[in-house]
Amino acid sequence: MSDSTTSPAGIPSPTDTGITAALARWVAAAAADDPEAALAAIVARVADAKGVDVALTLDGVEVAPSPAVLRVEVDPAVVASAGPWLPGFAREALLSSADRRRGGVHHTSPTLASTVTALARSARPWSDTDVVIDPAVGGGAFLLAAVAAMGGEPGSALARVRGFDVDPLAVAVTIAALRLWAGGAEVPQGAVRVGDALDEAWPSDPAACVLGNPPFLSQLRSGTARDETRRRALSTRWPELAGYVDDAAAFLLAGLDHVVDGGVVALLQPASFLSARDAEPVRRRLRAEAGLAGLWIDDGRQFSAAVDTVALVVRKGAAIDHVESVERARGVPAVRLPSHPVPDDRSWGSLLLVDTPTLHRGDVAGSRVVADVANVTAGFRDQFYGLRGAVGEARAGEPRLITSGLIDPLTCRWGETPCRFDKQRWTTPTVDPDAVDAAIRGWLAARLVPKLVVASQTRVLEVAIDAEGDMVPCTPVISVEPRTDAPTLGHLAAALISPVSSLLLLRDAAGSALSSDAMRVSATAIGRLPLPEPGPAWDAAAAAIDALPGAPTRAELAEIGRLALAAHGLAHRGDILDWWHSRLRGR
Repeated sequence: MSDSTTSPAGIPSPTDTGITAALARWVAAAAADDPEAALAAIVARVADAKGVDVALTLDGVEVAPSPAVLRVEVDPAVVASAGPWLPGFAREALLSSADRRRGGVHHTSPTLASTVTALARSARPWSDTDVVIDPAVGGGAFLLAAVAAMGGEPGSALARVRGFDVDPLAVAVTIAALRLWAGGAEVPQGAVRVGDALDEAWPSDPAACVLGNPPFLSQLRSGTARDETRRRALSTRWPELAGYVDDAAAFLLAGLDHVVDGGVVALLQPASFLSARDAEPVRRRLRAEAGLAGLWIDDGRQFSAAVDTVALVVRKGAAIDHVESVERARGVPAVRLPSHPVPDDRSWGSLLLVDTPTLHRGDVAGSRVVADVANVTAGFRDQFYGLRGAVGEARAGEPRLITSGLIDPLTCRWGETPCRFDKQRWTTPTVDPDAVDAAIRGWLAARLVPKLVVASQTRVLEVAIDAEGDMVPCTPVISVEPRTDAPTLGHLAAALISPVSSLLLLRDAAGSALSSDAMRVSATAIGRLPLPEPGPAWDAAAAAIDALPGAPTRAELAEIGRLALAAHGLAHRGDILDWWHSRLRGR
């Protein structure tokens, strides 16, 4: 990777002022029910500007250009300079936001495609005969980046690329874009074709590199989740695709199956892939069959989709046991980051951390974890919906409903700060146990014990003590319920509020939260956190918590953090304390 902080020369951006203006005019002139004709007109405009004979061909038939789009006046310099990329830009612009979400269609900018291609080539340089495959070509950005990186005679470069897409129009646009780039040279018959890379046979050519931006299809949303037939087919082919792992991960496995030994798979992925629990089997297989070679990290959001993105680069087979560190880059244009030790199979979230102290679980004293002494649990959809109709305002004698937003470090702000539940605003919400759904009454009764409640989507672990046992944890609040032989609530709170716990959790869960700067906690992750060894240091941290007269000040939190760090045997790690303190919310 280059350390450059300037965009590569000659690579257009869909956000360039001239390109944005041209796209807006073309989209306005296009017929809503005939995007093919609009794209054919744009291909014709570029072909004319370059003096080549290229037309948009769909299903073997040349598409007639839209006269209205042909008549639109745009800057000729834009058409000449951005030429091959314009059909891809226009294809995305012509899609509605609903269609983009439903199909996971969010095209890659040429600069990002070039960045990821360079990262892939640094992991394994391409020879003059290496074949590159894009399993979801979209608008052709990655194959354009690939042929540009190959150099040499354009026709020879075209002979070395292959691609799929389920959308015939995407395939037509990609073929036209490649031909425009190559001065009209033909793309070999069948090299880029309509097909599902997760369902069909790949080209017989041995692939040296699988490169691209597969569709991101969350399995938690009804509009993008796999149906039962596809779920069964994919899990039969790849048993690792269990639970809610995004479809993008399936493309990693498909690429791994089809790339040659020593070849590279470089695909964009949601950042959550690095730490999501359901993606762990996929990560395990990647580690077993390939070496982690590189990671690109988005420094903003390169796509209109509300998801943080990475590009994962793995090299199949060759010398994977000798790979000790992962090369990393961030942003577009890319800036090199310090390399990172290869993470374990369970979570790769630490790859996302840049300005964060290094800490391994083996560095922490203590032989027990939270789950050894407490029941750690969280509600899910059934519990959330089961509370509907049972919540009211400040009804005497009823337990209090606690949402994540009411939990601060060692403080619960119920009655002080409004919260939202079931699309309503509440000031002092309580729960009528007799009015909850019968299916969750046992769950509710089990929660009404002295415990800790832990918030989700926070920058550090935020824990409040429920000494009276009258708090109802609202999904996704986590409940930590000590068993009879457990340390006191103050001791458990000291263990969780410790900077060590926040750092370990962020290391494992980075990328899984709604914000890249937050952590999404889970009951399993909390249960795995280490407890300090019993002794004066832990007792001191617990005593400081028990002595709080109310919500702690920032200075009091800093002192408790220092004591908790010492309880974990890391009093000398001032860098961890400083990091934790800097992430505390202002008080």
